[in-house]
Amino acid sequence: MNTKWDEENIEKLLMQAPKIQDHRSKEEVFAKLQAAGAFEEPQPVIQRKRRSYKRITSFVAAAAITCAIGIPMFLTMNGEEAEKVSNVAIQNMDDKANENANDSANDSASYSAKTNEEAAVTPFSTPNDTAAARAMAPIDSTAIYEDTVGEGEVFTVSLAGDNDVSIPSAIVIPKEKLVEDFGKEKPSQVEMYNLYAPKLNEEEFGFEDYHPLEGQITENGQELVIALEHPENYPTKKNLKALKETFPQYGEVLLEQDANTSETADKAELAAIPLNQNYSYYLFTQQDKKYYVQQPDVTYESVDEAILGMVGHSTEQYESAIIEGISFTVTVADNVHVKFNETLDLEALDYVRAKQMLEAIMLTAAEFQQQVVFENIKQATWDHYDFTNPMPIPVAPNELPIEMLQ
Repeated sequence: MNTKWDEENIEKLLMQAPKIQDHRSKEEVFAKLQAAGAFEEPQPVIQRKRRSYKRITSFVAAAAITCAIGIPMFLTMNGEEAEKVSNVAIQNMDDKANENANDSANDSASYSAKTNEEAAVTPFSTPNDTAAARAMAPIDSTAIYEDTVGEGEVFTVSLAGDNDVSIPSAIVIPKEKLVEDFGKEKPSQVEMYNLYAPKLNEEEFGFEDYHPLEGQITENGQELVIALEHPENYPTKKNLKALKETFPQYGEVLLEQDANTSETADKAELAAIPLNQNYSYYLFTQQDKKYYVQQPDVTYESVDEAILGMVGHSTEQYESAIIEGISFTVTVADNVHVKFNETLDLEALDYVRAKQMLEAIMLTAAEFQQQVVFENIKQATWDHYDFTNPMPIPVAPNELPIEMLQ
């Protein structure tokens, strides 16, 4: 038997090897990676270098091909032939591993040698690089829009973060669960709060145990009513902000004496407290995750002032969502027109920071029920945004998973 294994014989064996196929969609692969926690590692805001996965893929492919052809060959070869082919395969894999190790060391040295440039700017060389960066970058916080709600409803709630910071949040409740829980598709916000607030698993998700709120919460038509034992002690800045963020549909709250605890139970006293304060949206970091929050130190009467107020009121807790070095003007006509003073190239910015800046502006305008028109942006479309049209009004900030309900 001829034991000489030349390139022609090896090529024939490779042609006979079974083809490796993967019919899963990109969305399915991404969903599995996300479910496995592959994207939970927080990414730094500073320069992000796109890692080369081609080298890893080539190494894995080489190993898979070796296994695919090795098993049939070993079943038909004698001992001497099998040993020779095995040695060739192992040598090739060792060479590839050494090559990848050297390349990884070079990449690490190159990355470490880079200087710290402006935190928000991370240029990408090609559109493919940008797409890869988007796929790998975790979105710290995401606003909710009408097209993502579908036939469900949005349960809004103000969660208690670190350092006494309130975090306006929301959970999308599917229609099927609403029908199961309420017997109807569209319960009111008060109905959802009274049922879901006691089920909030706040501490497990990193928030303080704050809900349900004090008092008996009801509604009278379009009015929010809270019956309290001591209503005169309730209107603190923290409580009112939590009410505004939990019940954004109501312009005021009626505080009344709880008839069951009042000595004069024949008639409860009412006090109307407005909930129409408007704030600018900033960023707040908790447990290495950024959330959209309302900066409580300043309130605004007009949308243009509120958007311009997104710069200049940063504190240790509240970080401006506007990227340093970027400026714009705001005019109000049919919509809110935000025009960047210099042409904004979104592909040249860190993807997460760029999206947070745009969404924070849109959330601030949503406080006034206004749509935003962005002007002087290089791209006509970017991510899911179409800058040739007014932006949609976000329904709520900081989407949380329905698993937060116990």
